[in-house]
Amino acid sequence: MPNPWLHALALAAILLLAQVAGRPALQLLRFSRDGLAAGDWWRLPTAHFIHLGWAHAGLNVLGVLLCCALAPRLFDRFLWLRLAGLALGLSLLLWRFSPEVSSYAGLSGVLYGLFAMGLLPQARRGDHPAALALAAIAAWMLWQWLVAPAALEEHLIGGRIVGVAHIYGFCLGLALLALQSVWRRRIFFLEIFRQI
Repeated sequence: MPNPWLHALALAAILLLAQVAGRPALQLLRFSRDGLAAGDWWRLPTAHFIHLGWAHAGLNVLGVLLCCALAPRLFDRFLWLRLAGLALGLSLLLWRFSPEVSSYAGLSGVLYGLFAMGLLPQARRGDHPAALALAAIAAWMLWQWLVAPAALEEHLIGGRIVGVAHIYGFCLGLALLALQSVWRRRIFFLEIFRQI
């Protein structure tokens, strides 16, 4: 089984390579309500792999590496399916339930989903550092959404932080965990019935 860091570094490389393409790629790939209305459906998944600038991309690369350090089991061969599900689901939620969001770019919403998927199972198994990390991430997410994002952070990334995207990502991560659990139970019960 490949080292989790290979998956994390591959994802980081994708984010950095997308950033090399610069402003034209941002305009073409970001979530854009007008673009989606014109039929640019590719924007739904691609919006999360393009960033507002190098600082924005760098922060999300650091987030990927931190997530791998805290929840390495998440960075397996199914990482890419998780990323696709979170990216597509997050964009659909923004499109359907957040009409005030006209454009969006960045991996942060997806990252919140990955943190939820990686840390919650560890916390439930009694991993206190994972529980503390999950609580801190959830508190920061709620602060950004309910109070206000830090002006310094918005200045650093070069745009507005869309706090609701973090909420959507986190909740999608929890929903995917629940689906995973149902799927595993289904397989377990099928195996029992086969043995009877």
